[in-house]
Amino acid sequence: MKIKFYLCLLMAVISCIPVSAQENPADNFLKYFNNYQKKELALMTTSDFKFSNESSDGILDRHDFFTFYFDDCETLLTKYKVIKKTTQKNKSEYLVEEQSQFFKLLDVKFPKWNMTITTVKGEVDQVTLTPAEGYNVHTAQLKSGTEKFDAWMNEHYPEVDLEKLTDPFPILDYLNKYVQSKGILLSDLQQYDASTGIPELLSDKDSESDNMACVHLHKFTEAERTSFYPFNKAKKIFLISFTDKDQELDYYAKTPRITDMAIAKSSRQLNKVDINRLTDIFYNYGYKKLEMVVRQKEDCSEFKNAIVFVDESDKPFEYIALSFDCDQIEFSSRKVSYGQECNTKREFLQVFFVSKGIDIFPQTPAKP
Repeated sequence: MKIKFYLCLLMAVISCIPVSAQENPADNFLKYFNNYQKKELALMTTSDFKFSNESSDGILDRHDFFTFYFDDCETLLTKYKVIKKTTQKNKSEYLVEEQSQFFKLLDVKFPKWNMTITTVKGEVDQVTLTPAEGYNVHTAQLKSGTEKFDAWMNEHYPEVDLEKLTDPFPILDYLNKYVQSKGILLSDLQQYDASTGIPELLSDKDSESDNMACVHLHKFTEAERTSFYPFNKAKKIFLISFTDKDQELDYYAKTPRITDMAIAKSSRQLNKVDINRLTDIFYNYGYKKLEMVVRQKEDCSEFKNAIVFVDESDKPFEYIALSFDCDQIEFSSRKVSYGQECNTKREFLQVFFVSKGIDIFPQTPAKP
């Protein structure tokens, strides 16, 4: 794997919690970025928005930033901690620390960046990222870390060409396996700063809350996972978004909610690689120790998502519906399961939907 690939992932727009009581557009942009609120970001950027990274001479226009870059950042759990901030009328300058699962699993020290956000009439027009002090040390660590990871991949998965993987999900999966094979405790690696509000998806701490978190159990092979119902009966599998006037979901459907694919507002058919990843989330992620998860009831919107299993007549015969905005789920029948209900599994599914280009929240009306 070439270092250039990883440097492209560093092109991050950035930051964290506003440090002043009065929020300006730049602070809001950074807050929305760290919460992965794409539509809110889109509404507050100019039509000719640009993001530039001076360390790689890379420039992203608005389309590439939202179409490609943003989704990868969400998958990699990229967030930024504001260390220092100065604000002028139409310009905010930050010193930030980039925190991501990618750097954490490679055991590379989180890098620092100087980031400048300029605004025009209250909208973000440009974001510029330049290396801060210590960047050369970070680059050397990154090169060493990727070389070690590459060597491990060549030994254990010689058939996998990481440079051809366009989805960061498999890379994170291999990195987790790499860390586990080395006997490294995740709790011994760098931790996200609590001020960024990042959920720890994986941890080795011996606590009640950690026991409820999802860990990869390596229980089932790909063939075993696809033999489970309803995967074994489905001719096609789709991710969709749809609206439903009955805002709340039943854990088990009282009446079928999805009977025709025409209900979909957006959809994406899964290929073999996608199904492998989805079944891995379903059946190989579970509790460190078996616990019951109690989820707080929240208000739901009409907007929902679903994983739909379609028969040879192109008719849905089972589904799993989700309301990500209120953390509810509905199984079309008691025959359908997605494995243990560990408390971050739905976060994995949320990122999976986003990575496939499916909207997971209702669209915010455009400004007049």
